[in-house]
Amino acid sequence: MVAAVSILSAQQGGALIDSSALNTLLPMHVLLNGRGVIIHVGPTFSKLFAGDAKLVGADILTLVGFDYPRGIAQFSDLKAALSTPLSARLRHHTGLKLKAVAVELSQEQGLLVNFSFGTSLREAVATWRLTGKDFSPADPSEEMLYVIEVQSALLKESRNLNSRLFGQREEAEEQAFTDPLTGLSNRRALERFVTRLMRKRDRKDFAVVLLDLDHFKAVNDTLGHAAGDKVLVDVAEILLAETRANDMVVRTGGDEFVLVIDGFEDSQQILEFAQRIIQKVERPIQWEGKTCYVGASIGISISHSAADKTLDTHLQQADDALYVSKNSGRGTFRLAGDN
Repeated sequence: MVAAVSILSAQQGGALIDSSALNTLLPMHVLLNGRGVIIHVGPTFSKLFAGDAKLVGADILTLVGFDYPRGIAQFSDLKAALSTPLSARLRHHTGLKLKAVAVELSQEQGLLVNFSFGTSLREAVATWRLTGKDFSPADPSEEMLYVIEVQSALLKESRNLNSRLFGQREEAEEQAFTDPLTGLSNRRALERFVTRLMRKRDRKDFAVVLLDLDHFKAVNDTLGHAAGDKVLVDVAEILLAETRANDMVVRTGGDEFVLVIDGFEDSQQILEFAQRIIQKVERPIQWEGKTCYVGASIGISISHSAADKTLDTHLQQADDALYVSKNSGRGTFRLAGDN
């Protein structure tokens, strides 16, 4: 423990950060020596391994796999990704996604890698029975978990109330406009949404973004349809996270999605949005210990406020642009009208 603490000696005043302070500030941290061997772990990270004292002295890459950036197979690869957002997973619990960042210690004595649960917070709390004591006092995770639980309870109560008020009619209408697998809107909802947009007196420009997954069939063929469903659900979550409340995300069937982006400054903003979506969809997706790799190709049609195109026209133009994207090597986007 002394060796681990001495690595963190301050450059001014000669003060030391002792292990208890470090554990309080970063309970999910791991200290590595210059060979990638663990010399100290935070208490919460240790708890993920049932408090196994043998963590100290182990190679970090035997315990944790890094999925993004790709290609982290040895300690030198990890050192090359300093200060870069990392996607990681425990090798003994591959379904749990972790976020991480690595920084170099003073005098090149090793690395400090700090982990967090990110979107896996709820699963981690349930699996390891974590409490507020397992998080840093400055970490908002506990408050976030509370908010999630409150929101879930409120949403459940709201749904129950709606069910009592509208009964089976409300349920039937919801099913008619919702994709059952992803929870996204479906084609019928898309038609209604675009019709309302085009009837607005103060209508703004909007974009119809057609997204088709690359290599999705390979996932289904090699890992099965359950893995394919997991990919579709994860992609749906990415699209929802990247859009706003006034936009619409639709699964029209298979591995095809349509996004309607209502109101934007210029076409460049839409192109940057498309590039960001492609980059996020390309990140690996974990399913039952296996890694799924897909990509995305995109075609875009823009409706200007003065134009009077139908939804079918926009979808055809976006589909033509998507065809060009596919033929350009996939993993790219095209705007309708561009060569």
